[in-house]
Amino acid sequence: MVNLMTSKFIKNSLTFVMVSTLAALIQISPTYSADDSYIKIKNSNTVVTRTVNLGKDKTIIIDLPRNARDILIGNPEIAEVVARSARKSYVIGKKHGTTNIIYFDARNRRIANIIINIEPAVAALANLFATKMPNSKINVEALNGNIVLSGRVNTASQVGKAVSIASKYINKGASSEGKLDTKNVINMLTYNAREQVMLKISIVEMQRNSVKQLGIDLSATMGVGSSIINFNNSNPFKLGSASGGATAGLTGGLLGGSVIKALEQIGVVRTLAEPTLTAISGESANFLAGGEYPIPSGYDSDTNTVFVEYKPFGVSLTFTPVVLDRGRISLKIKTEVSEVTTDGAITISKDISLPSVKVRRTTTTVELPSGGSLVLAGLIQESTKKTIAGIPFFKDIPILGTLFRSVDFINSETELVIIATPYIVDPVAEEDIARPDAGFKVADDFSGSFMGQINALYGGDASGSANQESFTGDFGFVGSE
Repeated sequence: MVNLMTSKFIKNSLTFVMVSTLAALIQISPTYSADDSYIKIKNSNTVVTRTVNLGKDKTIIIDLPRNARDILIGNPEIAEVVARSARKSYVIGKKHGTTNIIYFDARNRRIANIIINIEPAVAALANLFATKMPNSKINVEALNGNIVLSGRVNTASQVGKAVSIASKYINKGASSEGKLDTKNVINMLTYNAREQVMLKISIVEMQRNSVKQLGIDLSATMGVGSSIINFNNSNPFKLGSASGGATAGLTGGLLGGSVIKALEQIGVVRTLAEPTLTAISGESANFLAGGEYPIPSGYDSDTNTVFVEYKPFGVSLTFTPVVLDRGRISLKIKTEVSEVTTDGAITISKDISLPSVKVRRTTTTVELPSGGSLVLAGLIQESTKKTIAGIPFFKDIPILGTLFRSVDFINSETELVIIATPYIVDPVAEEDIARPDAGFKVADDFSGSFMGQINALYGGDASGSANQESFTGDFGFVGSE
């Protein structure tokens, strides 16, 4: 019985010794972050391995369990070791990378193997993101001298801002060319659904023209011997046809005529264009409502062929929106209203005439809140022309000089305003969208032929804004010729 108990005791003791020895041989290698500025290694009969993540230009203290005689470092350009004493040394991070430090004692036995990873110190950067972008969740990690950004932000602009901040943090600013260097930033950020921006442009133009003509245009030719004398005070302005005229032929070698002009003309022109276009944040969109007019672009004399090129005209809008923080929108806008006109047209030959195009165009970049309006461009222009044509000396006679002169006067006033209003929009159900032809009905033959209507009554249903209880009989919209 005693021998059996002794055998079990010895067996259990050997098992305990084997487990203890195996636990001593297998060393757990914890990783210390750059915030751990002091590492103390406990006394051990085996080699202790530690992994340390150290920031560039940061220092950590290594405290050994026994005296060290030799220190071996893999790459002194990455880290520098300063032996303060036989057991205490300072490690300074110099360059991004990985190296290791091995300590030997007096018997040339290894005391510790310290693996040094010199990585960017990201604690300050992570704290900056947490402070400046509290509604976003950005994780910052260091990997082989790079900064890895992961997590989720709210908008695409926040992704760009986070990458820009991280690039300046790790590269200490922009490159020599002035462009941001992002090669050391690994962007793994995601953001929520991209916002859609609807842009409404209002182009309003008012033109007022005033034309006045008063006077008498004289035209006479008189022959004196072999000489001919001409009298002509026709005004060079081509403002309009004369309101009345009288001609008279004079005898005795004098032929002439006169035209009495008395005209006053006032005109007002109103131009309104309101294009609306929707695009995803960061993408471009364009819109054109108009047409294309042909202009000659070449001529083949062998085949007598004129080549034609088409140019667009009408109302056009091109814009690129970028949604920023707090609902603000950056807009790059190009808008134009153009129309073909005969003013300024040129004639190349009797068969070819090139029209002119009147254009109101603006290209700019602005920043607006959703629903806010801004005047992109404005113009106030006034043009006045006045000429007096007459026969010398006679036109300067008071009162009677009116019979020998012609006065033309033109005054043009223009005011133009271009207004932009962006909105951040979401899709809605189809029934919530109003259509221009909602409820439209074509008039029947009797209403069209005998009543002069172009459409039947519509718009008087319960869905309209009018209160049906306050009306009796048929009500709604009706169109007539």
